[in-house]
Amino acid sequence: MAERPDKLLILGLDAALPDLLRRFADEGALPALAGLMRRGVFARALTTFPPLTAAAWSAIVTGAGPGSTGVPSLMVHLPGEPLDAWHTSFDRRIQLAETLWEAGLRAGRVPALVNWPVTWPMGLERGVQVAAALNPPFRFFYMPLFDIASSSFFATRRFPCNQVPGRMVVVTPAPARDWTSLPPSTRPPLEITVDVPPTYARGVRYHVAILATGDAGYDHLLVAPRRDGQAAVARLRVGELSDWITETFETASGRRRGRFRFQLIALSPDAHDVRLYVTAINTAEPYTIPAELTPALEAAAGPYMEVDDPWAFMDGWIPLEAFTAQLTPHTTWWTRATPHVLAACDWDLAFSWVGTIDHVQHVLYGGIEPRARTYDPASADRWLRVIRDVYREVDEGVARILQAVDLDRTVVLAVSDHGFTHLDVFPFLKYCLAEAGLMAFTLDPASGEMLVDWARTKCYPLEPGHAHIFINLKGRDPQGCVDPRDYSRVQDEIIDALMRLRDPVTGEPIVAAAVRKEDARLLGVHEGRGYDRIGDVLYAWKPGYMANPYVYRAAVKYRDGTERIIVNTEKFEASRLLHNFTGAHLTLPTVREMHAAAILAGPGVRHAWPEQPINLIDLAPTLAHLLGIP
Repeated sequence: MAERPDKLLILGLDAALPDLLRRFADEGALPALAGLMRRGVFARALTTFPPLTAAAWSAIVTGAGPGSTGVPSLMVHLPGEPLDAWHTSFDRRIQLAETLWEAGLRAGRVPALVNWPVTWPMGLERGVQVAAALNPPFRFFYMPLFDIASSSFFATRRFPCNQVPGRMVVVTPAPARDWTSLPPSTRPPLEITVDVPPTYARGVRYHVAILATGDAGYDHLLVAPRRDGQAAVARLRVGELSDWITETFETASGRRRGRFRFQLIALSPDAHDVRLYVTAINTAEPYTIPAELTPALEAAAGPYMEVDDPWAFMDGWIPLEAFTAQLTPHTTWWTRATPHVLAACDWDLAFSWVGTIDHVQHVLYGGIEPRARTYDPASADRWLRVIRDVYREVDEGVARILQAVDLDRTVVLAVSDHGFTHLDVFPFLKYCLAEAGLMAFTLDPASGEMLVDWARTKCYPLEPGHAHIFINLKGRDPQGCVDPRDYSRVQDEIIDALMRLRDPVTGEPIVAAAVRKEDARLLGVHEGRGYDRIGDVLYAWKPGYMANPYVYRAAVKYRDGTERIIVNTEKFEASRLLHNFTGAHLTLPTVREMHAAAILAGPGVRHAWPEQPINLIDLAPTLAHLLGIP
């Protein structure tokens, strides 16, 4: 083995937890990662504040924190814009610090990026790039980079829809009319009509025939773009997925090619219960640099899917098995795409990311953490098995990727971006701030849209309420109402309001820390090029909490049957296992459960398992030193 590596491979394992990695490795479930641990360094790692995906992955590849990268959270507020305006932090144009691959390019090194976060829109000048990850599949704001539209659900009764309203559509089967070439049916054919997608873009109207093949009643569907059985794009029984269907869609950015699948979730014999799920509409256009790599990559790895769909499960659209079955092809795509890309160019620096561990833990972490209110020891082993299976699939991917690498010349870093804590309660942050006299708003009774009274709103949280609160400052913000002379006083008012928040069950404080911007260094946020994107107040929840950024409508009903729409005055929403997130990563980076994991092995790396955590921002300069990149 060489004393110094020629190449670098970073495997981004989003939210892989050091304690679970150690446990599963000891059980023999992770042979590939366990092999790297035995050869090199395995360490816990302090992450950024806030400990969120875009901020942390930016720090890992730049060696800089949010105050320097300008990536403060999942979203970013740019100075001079209205305080309720935001941009996705997964946009590489937001990133202000130099990355390892940019430094490598200056030194003549060739990079390869596979679905790496904060690299959209793709723009690599030399080397190979495949897509650019978006994480997470977000409840509160839809932020697609490549997807054309989110999933949708058509059912004969109403189901919840917690992301992008309008995707859940109630349908009523009616006698099928004017069809040609329908297969024989032992019951009178019925039909429904579905628009794919029902919102966010304009696509195709499909006609769905409901048919019976025996005496047991209706048992399958036929889906066609016109009432012609020979034009069917799918024939489905309960549980079955269609093949990929490619269509052209009209979007706000123009016409785009996309692909999706139908899945029949339920069909009762009398057709009173029909549930048809449509996956997210993934891009069917080139997503690689060079563009001509896309067809060969798809032949090797299959279609690119931007995100899986935990909310379809938590809203009751699909069963748990269908959700976990979505995770497998994401991991499989990563497993196959990465070696294909590494073989497609003479690379020096490779970065490849997978997000399935993070996504399953958001859903099920409260089922394995004894401190969670959603924890039940009777079912904990079941949820742990599901999570272990996702880790195992990722480890199988690591093994396959390592087979494509010369380990005598390559230093390998398998790293995660943050840890996890349980999630018990969602505080309605904006209502809490309004109750403290710091925000003022009403609701449009028809749309439910929040109408901010900016003249009486002293502050506004960076969406979706994670870590940063901006003061509505005169002379800086377009609707500013706070006199600059009162800036410090309002900072303290915000801090006091946050620190007074109490758990609705225990009465205990729920905010771990809240500080003025000038004290942000206490949280590891230092002044740099991106410091003007940092909130005027920063705060961290205690384990168990995550803000709900919505303001909901509520109906007051009178004795005469009339009702009036008002702002919902509930301050908290309880987490429920299998119905919303029970795992989060929003507390202080020093909390042990929030530690990320780092495994480093290869030339120039001695075996060590340090007792104290390392710091994620130290990885980039360390790797640059190993590789001789100035």
